[in-house]
Amino acid sequence: MRGQTTWCKWLVTVVVIALGAGIAEATDLQDLVRLRGHDRVVLQGLGIVIGLDDTGDTSKDSFVAVRPYAELLGNLGDPVGGLSELSKAGAFAIVMVQMEIPPAGAIDGTRLDVSVDTLFNAESLAGGRLVFSPLRLPRPHRDNPPIMAFASGPITLEGGDLTSGRVRDGGQMIRDIKRNPVDPNGRLQLVLKEQYAGYPMSARLANLINSAMEFSGATQLAVAENAVSVNVTVPNAQRQAPASFIAALMSIPVDPSLIETKARIVVNERTGTILVTSDVEIGPVAISHAGLTITTMTPEPEPSALSPQIQQSSWLSINAEKSPRKGTASTHLDTLLEALRQFNVPVKNQIEIIYELKRSGALHAEIIKE
Repeated sequence: MRGQTTWCKWLVTVVVIALGAGIAEATDLQDLVRLRGHDRVVLQGLGIVIGLDDTGDTSKDSFVAVRPYAELLGNLGDPVGGLSELSKAGAFAIVMVQMEIPPAGAIDGTRLDVSVDTLFNAESLAGGRLVFSPLRLPRPHRDNPPIMAFASGPITLEGGDLTSGRVRDGGQMIRDIKRNPVDPNGRLQLVLKEQYAGYPMSARLANLINSAMEFSGATQLAVAENAVSVNVTVPNAQRQAPASFIAALMSIPVDPSLIETKARIVVNERTGTILVTSDVEIGPVAISHAGLTITTMTPEPEPSALSPQIQQSSWLSINAEKSPRKGTASTHLDTLLEALRQFNVPVKNQIEIIYELKRSGALHAEIIKE
């Protein structure tokens, strides 16, 4: 009873801390990590889309696409004498059906969206409807894995791709997929999300968890295992029903000033998007691109009678300041990008310059291509 009372007091304390942290715009631990065991799981299966306006699969290029359709007709009481009878059929398409399970799992009766993608020569799924299709866990080395869900319903196309679509709430679970992140030894593992992974952040979160759990009377429950994971021991009294412990753990507030991330640039060439974190720096470098020259100068020269400052339209001076972290002269990348925009340099060319800076070693950041 005493241990349970102490635990309840700790839960109340964490809630109070979380409420107070909300005012200070702190984030929660669950925003920075995920529970190991709450991984991405996708159910999949082979499906048939019917009702297409002569835009589906044909046996002209592949009789493989016709076989499942012939089997469907047989199951519906209308067997065909041979695959050649379907040589001109074009109202159906064989598709891959996939349904992603939420990280927390799903139980019998849960309805989720499913995606469908053509497998053969269908030109469009517009106006089609997915026939009742069984979905299983992807276990290629196991014969007849159990059916976990069924999917069916009208196809909704997204974007300009006519050969893939989605069935809203088209999948329904018939078996439970439950996740228990606590191993037999009473430990759970927090996995840092990619953008926060690193030894400094891993150790910092372990210390934060241990400090928060001092109210429960337990010490050193969290240990930074490596750069991407923190192991947490669940108290003995909570192992049979760890939900309240996990809820309190994941709700621990984290001061944003403690969050340290790597300098990153996210580039999407298809949409012409460049996202840059505020700490991305470039070293002193001269860039010449399509007749434009931009020079970073360390330090920016002071004009004088013998050395006047000359303005030229073909170049722009970007002052490089000494970085307090690295002790070397550098310029923020967003300053360079702003200069490029002033010279109306296309986004495509800006992306090319970013890659060249990375190859030259002047760009001190990771580039993520989407």
